[in-house]
Amino acid sequence: MQSLPRVAGAIATALFGATIANAALPSYETVELEARSNLLVNDNGFNLPPGSSFNSISADINASAEVAFRVQVVPDADNPGQSRPGVWAGGHGNGSLIYTGPIDASVDNDACLNDSGDIAFTLSDGGVGNNLYLYDATAGSASAIGTLPVIPNSYGNPCVNEAGDIGFQASFSSGRAFAARIGGSTAIYTGDAGTSPGSPYTYLYTPSFNRTGIIAAKVATSSDQFTKVEIRTFASDGTSQLVLANASTDAQSPYSRFDNSLALSDNGIIAVVATRVSDNRRVVVRSDGITTTEIAAVDPAGTVRELDSFAPAINDSGWVAFRAKDAAGQAIYVGDGSALVRVIGNADAVATDLGLGQLGQNNATDPVFAGKPSINANGDIAFVAGVYPQGDNQTEWGSGVFVAYATNAAQDLVFADGFDGAATR
Repeated sequence: MQSLPRVAGAIATALFGATIANAALPSYETVELEARSNLLVNDNGFNLPPGSSFNSISADINASAEVAFRVQVVPDADNPGQSRPGVWAGGHGNGSLIYTGPIDASVDNDACLNDSGDIAFTLSDGGVGNNLYLYDATAGSASAIGTLPVIPNSYGNPCVNEAGDIGFQASFSSGRAFAARIGGSTAIYTGDAGTSPGSPYTYLYTPSFNRTGIIAAKVATSSDQFTKVEIRTFASDGTSQLVLANASTDAQSPYSRFDNSLALSDNGIIAVVATRVSDNRRVVVRSDGITTTEIAAVDPAGTVRELDSFAPAINDSGWVAFRAKDAAGQAIYVGDGSALVRVIGNADAVATDLGLGQLGQNNATDPVFAGKPSINANGDIAFVAGVYPQGDNQTEWGSGVFVAYATNAAQDLVFADGFDGAATR
């Protein structure tokens, strides 16, 4: 595999747009291409079999800045007119497909990567539902994982932690449940009223699973499945903790709504996009259930003009990465509640296997980024974006998976009994 030069050029901004000096947050001066797909009529792509394609995916990153993601189309070696799905893994400019599925199957959930290089994903083979899979980095192979006694119609949002436990959303004909395969057996954390009679939850939204085996998610308690909602964490013993509630549930809540998906750090902190009651503006918030910190708020005349409808990412330092739109277009930011750093965005220069490029699309109305960003303990951020030759957005270079490396990160952040920064209780 080829290794590429790295390119500098990130902009640090405070919450109101001023330059940050000696901020606790890292800077992002180095951005590296890991893989690139393009139409075969244009070029062969990079670090993928020629003709491979991925779109509308998210890439996951671990502590070693290794990356994993799904590839929807991998041309069959014997018959290029047919294709298979695949899972890619690698890092630092090198990598390859570590799994390819059967012809016409699909990897129908984003891949989740732990620090050991193990990867959880799902495979649908053309029938009803799908199967849960785990790539074992030590063995160098992937296999289906049984989850008896829990046998759902399909698995959603699987994620593997460092212990090898796999959390997932289980979908049944009657409803949904959150569950995890822990130590060879499977536990149901909670279910909605359709799967667990007497449950207070009418709907379970997209979960997030962490290193300690906790699942966090938005849940609905009203019959219409959206008027009354909460953000909760769930444990394998069936207990749960309330983190946030909307104003229809708790009149004292400053938030009317929450987006459907969220992020959960390994030390139990959630990050989610909410909507304020006071001014109906969308905000990125971080909360441990005691202290809630607003990381960024939409301001039509400010730094963050819009927030994209994708889950943020959070690490144990409380740094939250998220997709937004600023004066230059779509961008990725990271914040800690007191400052923001613009990681990268529309038209920014990046090094590629074909030379210097820029992030974006040939149609200015098309999204620059795909999926959600991912952040590791060091603050390195994986993202997926469109790319074109520098100065020529009418030439197609396809989509790339990139890592923006954190530098000059402060190591003295202390978060005990909550977080510092601008907080609301």
